[in-house]
Amino acid sequence: MFRSIVVSAAALAIATSASAQTQQLAGNVHKTVAPNHGIYKLDSGFEVSTQAYRSGPETLFNNREGVVYYYTTVADTDEYIDDGSFAQRGVTGQEQVNGIVFEYCSGIPDAVGDALDTEFRMYDDTTFNVGPSTWTNATFERGASCAFGIVGLPGDTALTGLSCWGVTLDLAGGFECTLPQELTLGGAEQFGWSMSYLDVAATTGPFVDSMVGTTQVSYGMTDGFEWFDMLAVGAEHQGNFWFGGGTKLQGNFNITMEGNVNDTQAYYSAAPLANDTVDWQATSEVRANTLAGWMVTNPDGVSNYGMLVSNGSADSPVVAGGTANLLVDAGGLLTSPIPMGTAGSFGVNLPPSIPANIYSQAVQHTGALSPANTTAASNGLHHSN
Repeated sequence: MFRSIVVSAAALAIATSASAQTQQLAGNVHKTVAPNHGIYKLDSGFEVSTQAYRSGPETLFNNREGVVYYYTTVADTDEYIDDGSFAQRGVTGQEQVNGIVFEYCSGIPDAVGDALDTEFRMYDDTTFNVGPSTWTNATFERGASCAFGIVGLPGDTALTGLSCWGVTLDLAGGFECTLPQELTLGGAEQFGWSMSYLDVAATTGPFVDSMVGTTQVSYGMTDGFEWFDMLAVGAEHQGNFWFGGGTKLQGNFNITMEGNVNDTQAYYSAAPLANDTVDWQATSEVRANTLAGWMVTNPDGVSNYGMLVSNGSADSPVVAGGTANLLVDAGGLLTSPIPMGTAGSFGVNLPPSIPANIYSQAVQHTGALSPANTTAASNGLHHSN
C-alpha cells in the first residue's frame, strides 16, 4: 500500500522526485515539543529520571546531535528499520550495547503515564532497499538479534494533544545486545534497529534527525529507512523511504547506543541468584602497557568490595553462602583478590604482556575480604586482547 507524506507548512520543501532507489515518503511529519526524560529498565519498568547508572561508559553510536524539529507518526502495524555502523576496532569484531536513548512524541491521552507499549529490535545487518537478511513476519523477534517488549511508557501526559519523551532503555544487567562491527575496515556494513509504537490511533512516532547543529552524520547511516507493513502478508517490505534530504529533515530517527569499553563484554550466570546484585563495569580498555580501570556502579556506601581476576570463567553458586554466583575460575586466579574499599573501584598500569583472555568479577563483603564474608556478587567481564 502507499501512504503519502503530509508535512507541516514550516517543513523544509521536499524533493519533487525520488531516485530509482529511494522511494517516496511514508508517514506524517509534525513539529515536536521539548521532551521529558525517563529511564526504562527491563527488570523494573519505567521511571521519570535522568540517571542511568548501568549504561555505558562508551557512546558507540550517536544520531542525536542535530537540532530536533519534527517527529513522524507510525501505524501500529508498521516497522520502520533504520541503520548505522560500528567501526572496526579491537579483536572481537563486536560491540555490546547496554543502553539506548530514543525519543518520541505521542498524542495518546495518558493522565497516569503508562499508556504506550513499544517493541524495540536490533538486527545484525540491513541492506538499502532490502532490509535485514533475517527479517521474517513469523515470530515476535522478526529475525532480530535482540527484541524487547517495552510496556507502560508515557503517552500524552500533558493532556494537551502532544507530549514528547526522551527515554533511556537500560539493557545492563543481562539484557545487553551484541552486534557485529563492520566486516571490512571502512566498509561501513550496517546493522539495523527499529522501534514499533503500538498506538492504534497512529498518533505516536520517533523524532526525525536533522543536520542542523552538527558537522557530520553518524557512521554508516544512510538518509532513508526501510518500511515493513505487517498487513501486507508476503510482501511486507514497502521500500526505502526518506524525508527529502534537507538539513532540517533527514530520513533517520534519533538514537544513541551506549556500551562497554572496546573488547570487554559483560556475562552472567545461567541461573541467577538473589544476591547477584552488584553491577561491574570496566572504565577503560584492558590492554598491555595501559592504565586499566574498573568500578562497581551501584555501591551501597556501607559494604566493602573486592575484585577477582582470572584466566577463565565459571558459573558456580558459592558466593554469599550460596546466594550468589562465582563467575571466574578460582583455580586460574591471576592475582590475589584485590580490596577496593567502599567505593568499589580500582585502576592499575598493566604490564607489557597480559593473557589474551582475562575474566574479572567484583564481590561485596563485610569485614576482611574472604569467601566467608562475601554478601553479594557482580556480573562477570570478559576482556579480550
